[in-house]
Amino acid sequence: MAVDRNVILSWLGDLATALMGDAIDLADTTRRITSGFELDPPDLAGETLSIMRAIAESASSPDDFGRLAAPEVDAGDTRDAAAVLVAIGLSIAGARIAWPSRPAARAARSRVADAGAAALAVASSLGPDGADLFGWISSVVATSVRVISDIAANGVPVVRVETGISLPSTFLAYQLYGDAARAQGLVDIARSGTPMLMPAGFDALAK
Repeated sequence: MAVDRNVILSWLGDLATALMGDAIDLADTTRRITSGFELDPPDLAGETLSIMRAIAESASSPDDFGRLAAPEVDAGDTRDAAAVLVAIGLSIAGARIAWPSRPAARAARSRVADAGAAALAVASSLGPDGADLFGWISSVVATSVRVISDIAANGVPVVRVETGISLPSTFLAYQLYGDAARAQGLVDIARSGTPMLMPAGFDALAK
């Protein structure tokens, strides 16, 4: 069973469009993705890993991190290839993002570790042919987990805020932090869809 390059390259194209804000980088990545349709399988494997690295280096927010998810594919070589690419993408992106809170960093670390375990299972299934890939994935994932752990250790904890009534985010930001300009961050952490009137109970950064 072979990797379906149409699925993998189209998926990478969608990720590049979603995450790469620099027009020059996007154009170069799009060109490389198009050229990938003509590559031999061994060259394609290396090129897709390089493309995923470029895409992941453009991730700058938790939302970007969330977009790094595998395409919907059936079991087989294509799913295995996607699992490896996702693990590398999450490892690179996760270590670059300024996580807004300790819980967010811990959740990211868990996702990187889980994706890494799935990718290592793929590399292990290749036997001796997958030894170099196994070692490389292990190193990248371990480094990312270490970096994110440091971010989590120094991150701001999240506390529960109970107001009893719904209040504007600007008012609450001033009351909590002495800075109404932090209202958007308050909305983001609480995941509130109504910033004008926040829920009566929500999570917020401790400081």
